[in-house]
Amino acid sequence: MKFITKLTLTLGFSVFAFFTSCSEEDIIEEISGGCVPLSAIENYSNALERYSNDPTVENCEAFKAASLAYLSELDDCPFIDDADLEESLRSASESNCESQ
Repeated sequence: MKFITKLTLTLGFSVFAFFTSCSEEDIIEEISGGCVPLSAIENYSNALERYSNDPTVENCEAFKAASLAYLSELDDCPFIDDADLEESLRSASESNCESQ
């Protein structure tokens, strides 16, 4: 559960910090820095919502997969610290949904 909380807070704060009065496309572009496809952001958001509403092992696994996909997309982003990204990827891949 620590992984889910930490990742949710980190990514959630990042998303929240970039919200402005721009159009939805401008917001998505600014949130992702143009590095992350909209589909990865939507998949992450949907998986997070499902897991938050129903914290089953299945939803945890789906959230873990969406988190790893989203984090993998950040690999080529110039504004992402490589050490932080590696730590997040390691934490996400090592998380155990069975012990939730």
